[in-house]
Amino acid sequence: MALNFSQTQRISQKQLQKLGQMQIQALKYLSMNSLDLRKEIYDEVEKNPALEITDDSMEEWDYSSSAPSDELNEYTKLKTVSATSQDKANAFQEILENNPDNTETLSDHLMFQFNMLELSENRHRLGEKLIYNLDKNGFHILAPVSFLNFETDTEEDLKSVLSIIQNLEPCGCCCQNIEESLLIQARNNSGASQISLFILDGHLDFLDPPVSSKVLKKVKDFAKGECEKAFNTVDYSFIDEIDEEDIQDAISFIQTLNPHPAGEYSASDNSFVIPDVRVEKTSDGSFTVVSERGIIPEVKLSPEYTEMMNMNGISEQQKSNLEKPLQEAKAFIDSLIYREDSVFNAALAIVQAQKEFFEKGTGHLNTLRQKDVAELLGVHETTVSRMVNSKYLQCEWGLFPFKYFFVGGIVQNAAEVSENRTEISEKTQGSSEIENEDQSVNEKNSPAEISKDKIIFEIKQILDSQPPEAKKLSDQKLSDMLSERGIKVARRTIAKYRSQIGVKSSYDR
Repeated sequence: MALNFSQTQRISQKQLQKLGQMQIQALKYLSMNSLDLRKEIYDEVEKNPALEITDDSMEEWDYSSSAPSDELNEYTKLKTVSATSQDKANAFQEILENNPDNTETLSDHLMFQFNMLELSENRHRLGEKLIYNLDKNGFHILAPVSFLNFETDTEEDLKSVLSIIQNLEPCGCCCQNIEESLLIQARNNSGASQISLFILDGHLDFLDPPVSSKVLKKVKDFAKGECEKAFNTVDYSFIDEIDEEDIQDAISFIQTLNPHPAGEYSASDNSFVIPDVRVEKTSDGSFTVVSERGIIPEVKLSPEYTEMMNMNGISEQQKSNLEKPLQEAKAFIDSLIYREDSVFNAALAIVQAQKEFFEKGTGHLNTLRQKDVAELLGVHETTVSRMVNSKYLQCEWGLFPFKYFFVGGIVQNAAEVSENRTEISEKTQGSSEIENEDQSVNEKNSPAEISKDKIIFEIKQILDSQPPEAKKLSDQKLSDMLSERGIKVARRTIAKYRSQIGVKSSYDR
């Protein structure tokens, strides 16, 4: 059969929107945390003569100061003052007690291994950020995707770097939670059976309680239900051949894994957080949001540089050469102002939406999504993601990342969910008051939609109110008691939330 090929030309019109260099620069600075932005400012001032730093409250701060050497110097002073051996012994003992633990930190241990790998510059930069984003348990503090530079990085880069770090020693770090860590450890263990990997891969709740007969029944019931689905493509045939002995071996194997792989390493000595905004409660019950410059220096145009451009006798060529750095300096300052205003507006939206939290504290967060704030501020959802990335808020309840205030919820009655929206006040002289009225951007999240935070708070209250000698409440009983309080939550959801707050099942309690 003959094939006929032909070429044709078509003309079409398309409307494309491309980001300019200034917009790209502004979004880059918006996603930076305070430390990265501080370094960026100093780098820019160093290479651009049209910029100068006029105020830096942290200029005298020595980031590399070492407490142990200071204390040893103090011991030397004590040693020369005291002549008796008892005084010297007491001084030395005091230094030993006050001297911090110098055990190798997890970040140092991982970075030593990571630096030995041959990776591209982008992947190495991404990996370094991921490693310094780990908490004392070796789990993520901020979402890994928030470190992606969408101009140079891809999701494939992120997956690859995550996999590399997760398989470094200690295995199972750089994970989202304990379940993911255990699965990584099992995959790197030759003794892991197929049923062990199956349980760890999203079915850890089958081990509640860890009784082989009950676990076997849950596994077989799950496999049977999945196989009956028309769209199922997973082969569960291996489950037909397992018995209670296989399940017991799997339970014993899982118990050998380490839920806290970073436990033997000391906490990182360079992890500190500086708030970007501060929320204060006024005497009349309203809230004031104040921008905190923190360690971010103040930058202005250099007066000497602008005077140089206006000097008599300067040629047009010389003036043209001086014009480019001046324009770049203005664009840089505009980008910094845009970042400050955007972060401030995001904080205002958060305070308005989570007013109940700022009044009562933890356990009173309303449902709030980045999409809601994006619609309120009239920006794209990815811009909100940059606004809240690595930004922190200080209030009377403590220091919180912006992302803490974005929580999902459960719709109690979807028909009752309102579509109300409110507008946020404009920024005035670095601070703004949130009026003590019901102006929450989360009005749409009325009692018809209740947040995960409030459900967990109610679960804690119920469990804490039970006397020690009382019969332990099952997940179904908790679900029924929440329903009596007007909160309808499925038993499986109760089990998930209970597990997240570290409360064992009624069988184990």
